Amino acid sequence: MSMASGRESGPAPALTVVIPAFNEAANVEPVVAETLEVLRGTPWLAGFELVLVDDGSRDGTGEVMDRLAAAHSEVVVAHHQANRGFGAALTTGYRRSRGDAVTFITADGEIGVDQPLRLVREMGDRDLMLSGRVRSVGAGRGFLTWGVNWTSRIILGFWPDDSVGIYVVRGDVLRRIPLHSTTGLANLEILLYCRAHRLNIAMSGVTEAKPRLSGESKVTNLRTIVKTLWEMLKLRVRTRGEQEEGGR
Repeated sequence: MSMASGRESGPAPALTVVIPAFNEAANVEPVVAETLEVLRGTPWLAGFELVLVDDGSRDGTGEVMDRLAAAHSEVVVAHHQANRGFGAALTTGYRRSRGDAVTFITADGEIGVDQPLRLVREMGDRDLMLSGRVRSVGAGRGFLTWGVNWTSRIILGFWPDDSVGIYVVRGDVLRRIPLHSTTGLANLEILLYCRAHRLNIAMSGVTEAKPRLSGESKVTNLRTIVKTLWEMLKLRVRTRGEQEEGGR
């Protein structure tokens, strides 16, 4: 993994926004431009940073990110030499974060930064702020999502769509969570960790996803779904082991 230049010194910002991307060269620049505009125009936010993670893209995404980092002091970039998966990109961004609170948005324009900002404002002394999720999708993607959710309920005893919209987590909590998943299951790992350690969790509203700016989803495919289910099984075993260890 290699790094690009960006702001890495000075006081910790109030908020870190991680933006992972794989082959999103056409989308990442307008997403970053809109995010910067909204965050700079938020008077109550005491500083922020954007951590862009190029997950081994082959379409010039990394070069676009480097140019954005050179142009904007709030932007830093991390590069994966090869594609490692959405969860791995999130983990890299989270490890690079310095914010008192940390969140992520997608590089395809589906989620605007206004949605996690609402959670930040409501956070108070909580460790994790969650939101539900609503999204208009085609029948095929809806069926796949339904199947994964039911499998998650069977394996983990948890229905994901109830609380896996955008979230905001305290930075010092997030940076000590051992994340293992290379898929979107990393988001559930954060929630399960906070639950297991009885941290202060609250839920507020729903995340409303917009259509992608361009291109196709990189996560709704059979390979990623199979990998996610396999990681669910590993997470279940790991969680059960931690529960047994804690009960001794």
